[in-house]
Amino acid sequence: LCTDRLFPDFKVFETFVPGTLIRALDLDALASSHPIEVPVGHPTEVDEIFDIISYNKGASVIRMLFNWIGEDAFKAGMKSYLTKYSYQNTETPQLWAELGEASGQPVSKVMGTWTEQMGFPVISVKSRQEGNDRIVSLSQSKFTAGLNAGDVSKYFWNIPISIKTSTGDIVKVMMDQESMDVTLPNLGPSACFKLNPDFVGYYRVHYSPQDLDTLCTAVQNKELSPLDRLNILDDIFSLISAGKASSTEGLKLLQAFKDEDSYVVWNSISNATNNLNTILLDQPCHANFQRFVRDVYSKIKSKISWDGTPGEKHLDTLLRCMVLSKLGRFGDEEVRQEAKRRFDAHVAGTTSIHADMRSTVYTCVGALGQDADYETMVKLHKSEELMEEKDRILRSGLGGFLNKEILEKSLSYSLSPEVRPQDSPFLILSVARNPMGKELAWQFFKDNLPELRKRYEPGSLVPYIVKGVSEKFVSEDMANTIQKYFDENPVQGSDRNLAQALETVRVNAAWLNRDLTAIKTFLEKY
Repeated sequence: LCTDRLFPDFKVFETFVPGTLIRALDLDALASSHPIEVPVGHPTEVDEIFDIISYNKGASVIRMLFNWIGEDAFKAGMKSYLTKYSYQNTETPQLWAELGEASGQPVSKVMGTWTEQMGFPVISVKSRQEGNDRIVSLSQSKFTAGLNAGDVSKYFWNIPISIKTSTGDIVKVMMDQESMDVTLPNLGPSACFKLNPDFVGYYRVHYSPQDLDTLCTAVQNKELSPLDRLNILDDIFSLISAGKASSTEGLKLLQAFKDEDSYVVWNSISNATNNLNTILLDQPCHANFQRFVRDVYSKIKSKISWDGTPGEKHLDTLLRCMVLSKLGRFGDEEVRQEAKRRFDAHVAGTTSIHADMRSTVYTCVGALGQDADYETMVKLHKSEELMEEKDRILRSGLGGFLNKEILEKSLSYSLSPEVRPQDSPFLILSVARNPMGKELAWQFFKDNLPELRKRYEPGSLVPYIVKGVSEKFVSEDMANTIQKYFDENPVQGSDRNLAQALETVRVNAAWLNRDLTAIKTFLEKY
């Protein structure tokens, strides 16, 4: 709230969605997630529990609560809570009680369903026309991304629901039952409606094909806000990865975003294409997929430049960097060569690269995969005194080369005296997240586990590396191999991280097996 008031151009509530909310939803969809409130049985569990769920989900449900009870009631409740319990310890129910008193809403009853159980709901939506009104039928169930979700019938949430229509009206209800009908008055059959305006609710929405079609048209015509456009795309791809929608639906939807100009929406497009890239990397259709991505990005490429303009807004800078990095990674030779020209001029001392663009340039140069550029980046890293710049060179440069031989050198460099011990894990993980580096990073981890233990145990870094080097594979066989390795070589405090990584691998493997044929057919025209 404070940052939003002081720096409205930062649009912190827009960037909150891709940076905080979506990261929480992705992890919380797994069977290996956990509630926000969870008992701690052993000190080693503390680092595992203070993760994306505790922080990102915690912040996201507070944002949903804030939107539900309103800013004035939220401020009054927080003031009362902080005053009443100053210099004391409290528990969650005491916070809910003060917010409930200030708002007159059943905060304790509602919020308990969000903090005391893991996961979140998906709301299935169908609509029908009755005279001048649209009747929207809603039903809730637990959203599950994994294959072994267990018994989900016991899960139930009290959900603050908002529905915005194309006329601008907003209908708010509390969904305190498994299914219900909501009437949208005076909404014609050709008009659209959207649940969860501005993506403030911590849930997914599964529209009927007819309702989704009308929303896709609204997306293409930019009749919806950036966060609403992002929400539709992100929900669709979550449903796709969970086997509840088809990949061709998502690919067709991506084509509707060619005229998009919002940073937060392009962030979601980037995530969706990255996830597809993970499962398609080793498939014959991967080159077609890269051409498809370059086609989706073709119009935004023509609208941006390498150099910023005076007074450029913060999000415009982020958009420029993200788009150029993406194009460089996905084979745009024009972008790669321009990055190379700027890199060479920077190294020669003739023209310095602006700090905002350095990670982008390093990424695009790394995509060329040239040995001489690797050696130059190592020299830059050794001679650089500013730690921020050293970090950029490690993560975006040395970890980003699309060349396996060079990535092996980067991994060896990560444990050299030239790299601070606290920085080494992030170079290793950059290689692990590189599509060409996952096997190399996995083998490097196994070969150097004794050294990693010696450096970083006890603590959270080794479990963090465990997850990073394990989660990018896409086969059941590899999931079993990883599981067997850690059964024989357990890492203290990594149980939850490992379970999440293995579940991610199996979800992606199932996605590939389920949709590969349809994806290949769709991409044939590229």
